[in-house]
Amino acid sequence: MKSGTTNLLEILSERVIVLSDKGEWEEAYHAAVAAVDKARAAVKEEDEGAEIALIECLEMQGDILRQTGRLEESRLVYLEALETAIPLKVSLELLARVTASVGVLYDSVENDPEAIRFYERAVELYDRAGFGQTEPVADICNNLGFVYRSIGNFQTAEDIFLKGLDICRHDLGYEHEKTATLCNNLGALYLKAEKSTQAREMNLMALEIRLKLFGALHADTSQSHANLALSLCQCGESEEANEHFLAAVKGYEKHINTETHDYAAVVENYAEFLKLSNEGKSADVLVKKAQKKLSQVSF
Repeated sequence: MKSGTTNLLEILSERVIVLSDKGEWEEAYHAAVAAVDKARAAVKEEDEGAEIALIECLEMQGDILRQTGRLEESRLVYLEALETAIPLKVSLELLARVTASVGVLYDSVENDPEAIRFYERAVELYDRAGFGQTEPVADICNNLGFVYRSIGNFQTAEDIFLKGLDICRHDLGYEHEKTATLCNNLGALYLKAEKSTQAREMNLMALEIRLKLFGALHADTSQSHANLALSLCQCGESEEANEHFLAAVKGYEKHINTETHDYAAVVENYAEFLKLSNEGKSADVLVKKAQKKLSQVSF
C-alpha cells in the first residue's frame, strides 16, 4: 500500500487500542470505522495489499462491536472479513482469529450448531498455520467444551477440555490461571457425569493452583473450594467436604456484591449438605445469616 495509507491505518489502529484500554468504546469505534473507510478506499484504488488491510480493520471493528454488545452488527462485520478473505492468500492465523470470533458470537446467543462449526473450523485453521498448540486454541477448546457439555455430549466435551488442558500445561505452564480454569471446568464436567474421583482430582488441582496464584479469599479460589466440596460429597468424604464448604462461604462473603449468585448457590449447597448430615439447626443458622447478607447487597 501507499506509505501514507499504511501510516494512517497504523495510527488509527494504535488509537483504537489506546481508547479501548481506557474503556472509551464509542471513540474507539469511531476510530475503527475511520480505519475501515480508509481501507475500503484503498481497495477501490486497487492499492496493493489493501484487501488484507481491510480484513484486519474489519476484525478490529467487529471486536469493538462484540465488546459493546452489538452482536448482530459484529457478526456481519466478521462475516464480511471472511468473505473478503476467501479469494486471497491471507494469513491462516488471521482467518482463524476471525473465525473463532464468529464462533464466540454464535456461542453467546446459544446457537450451538453454528458455534461448533466456527470453533472447529478455527481450530483447523490454527492447526494448518502451525499454531495448533497455542493459547488461542486452548481458549477455543474451553469454549467448545462448554458447548458440547450443554448439549449433553460429555465424551466430546471431555476430549476437548483435555486437549485445552494439555495445551495450557505445555504452552503456559502448570501454575497458570488458564490451566486452573481448564482443571476447574473438567472437574465440573466430571461432577455432572458423576465421575466422582476424577472430579475430585481436577477440582483439587484447580484449587492448588488458584491458592498459589490468588490466595485464599479470591473469588476463583472460592469457586474451587465449592466445587471440590461437591466432589468430596460424591466421594463420601464428608469431613473434608465440610471444610471446603466453609472456605467457599468465607471467600464468597468477601465478594458478595460481585459474586452474589455464586454466594447464594454455595450457601444452598452447604445447607443441603448440613441437613443430610443431620445438622438441620446449623443449616438454618447458615441460611439466615446468608439471607441477611444478601438483603444488604445493592443491585
